[in-house]
Amino acid sequence: MTSSSAGWLREVPLAHRGLHDAEVPENSLAAFAAAAAAGVGVELDVHRSVDGVPVVVHDRDLERVTGVRGLVDAWTADDLGRLDFADGGVPTLAQALDVLGDAPAMVEVKNLDARAGALEPAVAAVLAAHRGPTCVASFNPDTLRWFRRNAGDVARVLTAGGIFDPRIPAVVRWSLDTLRFSRMVRPAAVSYWVGGLEHPAVQRIRRHSTVIAWTVASTDDLARARRLADNVIFEGLDVAQVRGG
Repeated sequence: MTSSSAGWLREVPLAHRGLHDAEVPENSLAAFAAAAAAGVGVELDVHRSVDGVPVVVHDRDLERVTGVRGLVDAWTADDLGRLDFADGGVPTLAQALDVLGDAPAMVEVKNLDARAGALEPAVAAVLAAHRGPTCVASFNPDTLRWFRRNAGDVARVLTAGGIFDPRIPAVVRWSLDTLRFSRMVRPAAVSYWVGGLEHPAVQRIRRHSTVIAWTVASTDDLARARRLADNVIFEGLDVAQVRGG
């Protein structure tokens, strides 16, 4: 899906880590199947397994989701797939996209390194083999610059706002909040923290680009996003409510 043909980023609501609840875990094949059946897209997260496979899980540490201690990048994709989690272990990106079919997917690349190149090529290869609409998103501007230079047909989304981790240098947090990296990565859209949508930089970029609010998890969030953004990444809300039905 090229950046120029990524109109779905404005039109299709995205379920945060799939349509999950107390019975259906986040970032599971069941959560993705539920989103596809409901006619919405998904936002999902990928890390790199020890054997270089993009796998779908939010945290680098597996314990919160799987109950197993250990880092994602210490396990092979096959071993992750055998964990006692949801309906088939931690899925690979290829498995997740296969379940989604034609449902749009925003793939957030969890690159924790200063530079890109370890995970990005494998993600690009999976996306190239998939028939449905996709884009890549990241807080890491170097990840998006890698895609711009090496896989320019993949739509890029700059994720920003809502970073309060003191381990991240203040200048980096400020640069993300103010969207200073936009010129470098030339994103098709910006995915911005719903609590910060009033930021002047967000409203300036919205004049010529798409702004997607994350994570919209209440009626107040939804009302703010409808005023200040063009689309939403949502969680815990009915699909009909998100669509305005």
